[in-house]
Amino acid sequence: MLKGIKILDLSRLLPGPYASFLLADMGAEVIKVEDTSAGDYMRDFEPKVNEDSAYYLSINRNKKSIRLNFKKPEGREIFLKLVTRADVVLESFRPGIMDAWGIGYSELKQVNPGLVYCAMTGYGQTGPYKDKAGHDLNYLSVSGIMDISGIRNGKPVMSGTQIADLSGGMFAVIGILAALMRKKQTGEGSFIDTAMVDGLLSWMSFYVGQYQADGQPLKRGELDLSGGLVCYNIYQTKDNRYAGLGSLEYKFWKAFCLAIGREDLVKTHMTRAIDGDPVYEEVKQIFLEKTLPEWEAILNPVDCCFTPIMRIDEVLAGPYFKARGLGVKINHPIEGELTQVGLPVKFIIGEGREYTPGGEKILPPPKWGQHTTEILENLGYTQADLEELKAKGII
Repeated sequence: MLKGIKILDLSRLLPGPYASFLLADMGAEVIKVEDTSAGDYMRDFEPKVNEDSAYYLSINRNKKSIRLNFKKPEGREIFLKLVTRADVVLESFRPGIMDAWGIGYSELKQVNPGLVYCAMTGYGQTGPYKDKAGHDLNYLSVSGIMDISGIRNGKPVMSGTQIADLSGGMFAVIGILAALMRKKQTGEGSFIDTAMVDGLLSWMSFYVGQYQADGQPLKRGELDLSGGLVCYNIYQTKDNRYAGLGSLEYKFWKAFCLAIGREDLVKTHMTRAIDGDPVYEEVKQIFLEKTLPEWEAILNPVDCCFTPIMRIDEVLAGPYFKARGLGVKINHPIEGELTQVGLPVKFIIGEGREYTPGGEKILPPPKWGQHTTEILENLGYTQADLEELKAKGII
């Protein structure tokens, strides 16, 4: 799908590498350009499989890695040569850092006018927060999402996964693909300014609209789709497990009520989930009367939007993960066999045949600088050149 597209990825940790991970899975050639001091230090995070972090290994397959001190003139020269052959540069430094090193967009477009340059930051290239450091927690805080996450009258809660980082990676991919399409149409490159907070605010569009209609700040645990309704809520079961009931539409709520033998509750559809409310208390008590497996046996056959809240081991062993072919097996020479989540987009061509964008061969996540020699030899550097660059601390 993206075969022939070459991407230089200078980012680290999660947002940028997740973006290039998706692009690599779609067939792009991704080179991690890593400095000579630490590289992508997500490799060092716990837990580790053998040598590298499980987190690093999970989002860096199908990539190559070069060690390069691009802060020195010789390293900058090598980087510029790589840029002349690249379609995309992806970086996640604070605004102005790449410019200070002499490899910002203004310099790079001189050697490659058609370059798509994507700068990923927390708060964008402009505005009062542009120079602030931040992480997922901070971005969720200033976007308003954290304030509406949690139970009624309780404190805000952090999500179970890094929403800002992952959504930031997705918006970067969207921007890069759109810019590549524009380049195909006009021959012109682009500078993409993508901020993780901006992406979260886009995800808040629903509630921005609600606020403008109501004129009142949103209250945690009272939003219809965030714990405010009896028919759309989370319930504890007898065995201390939890289930999700998403019977938002009347037909689903009616099916649920009939399945549990409580036709009298059908008329209570859209009741507010307030502690002490008789309907809410009744439904909570009903769920506590049976174990999660017992509820699955009763409600799985019913069209009422009931789901068990599953642990990750249950997800990986479950029928959905297997039936959708979401598991990818990687044979890593050091880390062993790894099971990872595959590309969440399926391409169907011809007569229902599934197309794998990156081909059948999967590259294991690279070691720090693993492909330095290969990449530089492709640029015309000799073995003697490599030895000299190594002695100078350039690679």
